[in-house]
Amino acid sequence: MANIIPIKTGTIRIRPSHRAGNMNHPVWRRRLVMLTDRDWTEPLPIYTYLIEHDEGLILLDCGETSRAGFFPWWHPFFRFAVDLNVEPGDEIGSQLRARGIDPGKDLKTLVLSHLHHDHADGLEHFDGTEIVVSEENYQASQGLHGAIMGAVPSQWPTWFEPVRREFDGPSVAGFDTSMPLTSDGTVFAVPTPGHMPGHLSVVVRNPGVTYFLAGDATYDQDLLRRRIVDGPASNLKTSLDTMDRITTFAESEATVLLPAHDPAAGSRLAERITLA
Repeated sequence: MANIIPIKTGTIRIRPSHRAGNMNHPVWRRRLVMLTDRDWTEPLPIYTYLIEHDEGLILLDCGETSRAGFFPWWHPFFRFAVDLNVEPGDEIGSQLRARGIDPGKDLKTLVLSHLHHDHADGLEHFDGTEIVVSEENYQASQGLHGAIMGAVPSQWPTWFEPVRREFDGPSVAGFDTSMPLTSDGTVFAVPTPGHMPGHLSVVVRNPGVTYFLAGDATYDQDLLRRRIVDGPASNLKTSLDTMDRITTFAESEATVLLPAHDPAAGSRLAERITLA
């Protein structure tokens, strides 16, 4: 049986129109509204999730760095629409070491839901660790296009050469395919695109309950239930399809939903509150 440990690597404030976009607007207009919105959300957690499994430690995402000043100066999103609060002690490397875990030696795998800055900027701590990302997301995150999409490829470590995986595993309820992460089949990834091409989520099956580590497939459980897509999502139709697939999966087995920025995720995990 696997154990799930949420690790909060600081907080992020975003515009309300970023967290929940207007469902009647096309993608370009949803993104434009984010730059003119003057309000902020409450500080939202930046969660990574550590999976303690018999085959080794698996980490989903590596959070943000405390050095937020490296964002491209020309990018309006980073200048006007995101407010980070990450101290050096919040970084994933510091938090793993405080638990007696060497991030470069002791992990089986670091899995990246996607390469947006607040999910991948902590890469510097993981030299020597196997890092898995979907092939599609890796390609979408390259160069100027990746920077426009919200990644910061110019800051990736020079040694960063992830294992770029395809979804070639068996289907599960709601999903046509999967990506095995453990040989016993209890930990696997499923494709959850929409927020970004190639986005993935990680599923952990335990006896009696399943954990769905959703990354940014949705910002919180309420938005999933209401089928409200985030503002920067690259494809509205694809995001809605992903939300429906997650719901179908949760109807097939007792599932605790754990997005990366949901303030209620920690309490749902502790109390095993399922989506259904």
